[in-house]
Amino acid sequence: MAGDTYIPNQNLPGMGPHDIGGVEPFEPIDTTDHGMSHWEMHANALRMAITRYSSLGTLDEMRRLAEDLGERFYQISYFERQTEALALVLVERDIFSQEDLDARMEEIAQKFKDTPIVPLPELPDDHDHDHEHFKEDERGEGPNHHHKMNLAIQELLQEKGLLKASEVRTMIEKFEGDFPNRGPEVVARAWTDQDFKARLLEDAGAAITDMGIDLEYQSRIIALENSDKVHNVIVCTLCSCYPRFLMGQPPTWYKSRSYRSRVVFEPRSVLREFGTEIPDSVTIRVHDSNADMRYFVIPSRPEGTEDWTVEQLEAILTRDHLVGVGVPVVA
Repeated sequence: MAGDTYIPNQNLPGMGPHDIGGVEPFEPIDTTDHGMSHWEMHANALRMAITRYSSLGTLDEMRRLAEDLGERFYQISYFERQTEALALVLVERDIFSQEDLDARMEEIAQKFKDTPIVPLPELPDDHDHDHEHFKEDERGEGPNHHHKMNLAIQELLQEKGLLKASEVRTMIEKFEGDFPNRGPEVVARAWTDQDFKARLLEDAGAAITDMGIDLEYQSRIIALENSDKVHNVIVCTLCSCYPRFLMGQPPTWYKSRSYRSRVVFEPRSVLREFGTEIPDSVTIRVHDSNADMRYFVIPSRPEGTEDWTVEQLEAILTRDHLVGVGVPVVA
């Protein structure tokens, strides 16, 4: 077996509840991507819109305040922690007070209470979700506590002129439609244009921008090329740092504690759980992302695709290939 390696992130001294890479034993990984509910998509888009358009908070601030939740950190889910940390950042920055947030959440709860539930089959075909309050939870219920918190945060920021509803909605639409297609487009271009691949490996951000892809405020992006000697895998042992503007929302398993802990010390076993077998002669390198540095993998081009068009190549590429837990194959 080749000497597998782990490329750690540059963590600060000390360990917090995020810092679990290789320190916790876990059961097998649930490799299914369970997607996100409506409120989770809104929570994700709100945070991204705030950091993108308003610069009212940073990932490091949110991570610090999430860790300060103590035991509660382990009792609530990923997007619930994200929501509470975002609220704490905005209160800490004196954008609004905790009392303002609590009062607005009560107002929102009452508005939803007074709005009758409309079963989804009765929605008109041209329903556009643009009205202010509607019980659109997938279970036919009103918003949960953290969705009310996100709605309250958005309303308070809109009233102060610090955020627009369209910015949040646009972010949701891009995550669903645009961002997931960008990674395959970049890799297919690298497979068919050696000069572009050389520039991509030297400065991925600049090369991708030259393609006309707007990475917005994305941190430094590094391209990792697989070969017959090295197979690359990416992880974020701290939370879920990931090139979202290139690959869309990270899958459920990428954020799981099992994947984040195990892949750094037993990558071959983890890859087998995804159905990926890497020969013992190939070194596996695990790269740890952080808030300032994100990775993506350029997988090896499958044999038999020499005459394929760029569009055909894009069609066989998935997010999992760009994370490194899978390899593209020709059926």
